[in-house]
Amino acid sequence: MASKISREEVQAAVAKAMELRALHAALLHGSTSSPTVPRLLAGSSPSVPRAGSHFSAEDYPVFTPSLKNDHGNKVSSSQTESLLASNGKNRGPVFSWFFRQGRRKLKSEMSPNAMESEDMSHLLKNWGMLSVESLKKELFEANENRDAALAQVSEMKSTLIELRQKLVGLETYCEELKKALKHAVQAKGTQILDRPNLSKRSKSSNGSRDNSMPVSHEVMVEGFLQIVSEARLSVKQFCKTLINQIAETDTSLVEKLSSLVQTHLKTTSNSKHSKAMLYHLEALVNQSMYEDFENCVFNKNGTIKVFDPHQDRIENFSAFVALRNLSWNEVLKKGTKYHSEDFNRFCDQKMSGIASILDRSRPWPEHLLQSFFVSAKCIWLLHLLAFSFSPPLMILRVEENRAFDPLYMEDILRDKQQQAQTSAHVKIMVMPGFYVGDRVLRCRVLCKYHSAA
Repeated sequence: MASKISREEVQAAVAKAMELRALHAALLHGSTSSPTVPRLLAGSSPSVPRAGSHFSAEDYPVFTPSLKNDHGNKVSSSQTESLLASNGKNRGPVFSWFFRQGRRKLKSEMSPNAMESEDMSHLLKNWGMLSVESLKKELFEANENRDAALAQVSEMKSTLIELRQKLVGLETYCEELKKALKHAVQAKGTQILDRPNLSKRSKSSNGSRDNSMPVSHEVMVEGFLQIVSEARLSVKQFCKTLINQIAETDTSLVEKLSSLVQTHLKTTSNSKHSKAMLYHLEALVNQSMYEDFENCVFNKNGTIKVFDPHQDRIENFSAFVALRNLSWNEVLKKGTKYHSEDFNRFCDQKMSGIASILDRSRPWPEHLLQSFFVSAKCIWLLHLLAFSFSPPLMILRVEENRAFDPLYMEDILRDKQQQAQTSAHVKIMVMPGFYVGDRVLRCRVLCKYHSAA
């Protein structure tokens, strides 16, 4: 339909152009008085637009379209303007009608654009409504995601606080390890050569070293000294954790613990968390943890499982290697019994012993259980490695009121004033020592001193 309308408009425009050219030719010949002009003017009037259909190219032979005639009828623009000015009255209606038709045509041509813009505005309005809805939906989802993220952040903050506390404890533990390693290195140089029984022991142990073990004797000795340091530090850390837990949850138990310690400690210190109190608690815990260490299976009246001594040493060392890297997370997942029934029995037995000493029956929190597990694992590994030697390494214990001997004992609270006092006796043993080949790893004790009078 649009192509048909366009064709009719073109035909009308061509007809009007033919009339204008005929008028132009008549004006050029100066025949304005000819009856042809009134016919043209009358036929060109807007009031009778269809009258133009009565005229044809034969009525105006001058206007017959031809390339040659067009070439011969060229007139300068100045002449055309003068002629058109002289006949302004006659051409006015013709041109006004033509331009009105042109404006009408332009308006009709512009109407699709207006409609298109109107459709576009409607589309934009609809799109705006849709975009608002989508934005509301996105905002709701963003709020939900924000709430979830805030919950995760709060969980992470609490986790970070716990990690910081554990990191502080780990740093303290590492510092104590460094100090213990330094003391252990210094203790290596303590050779006991002036005792006849130790010399015999040294010769017999050197002559009976078994080279069939997976590692050398020197490596086993170094490993044993390292485990001793770890065991001492882990028990110390367990005692600190235990005191803090008791102070937070059970004040009556603190009083019981203080009275229990006072039986061994006669001091005027008002601090319940003094070093002396910590060392006395450590002594009680070590006494329970190292009980029956001399037995081959770390149990009172326990019997050997493998009759062949060499095979028994190999199995002890294999068990040591298997449990050396056992972590707390693995214990939480599968339990200690999954990894070793003997170690599980040992943990249950020692935990019951400590609970009976403290008269504490309530369940232990996880951080206290973890600290106990670390100390129990170190002492169990120490026993396995000690019985991997041939002969097994012996533990060194001292009893109360024993005369202090600096070759076998170390007083951990001795100061400069007490060094001048010659008479000293053992008040309590805090940590046991060990005979390691031809060397002695001294036990740690608290002493009571008497003035030399």
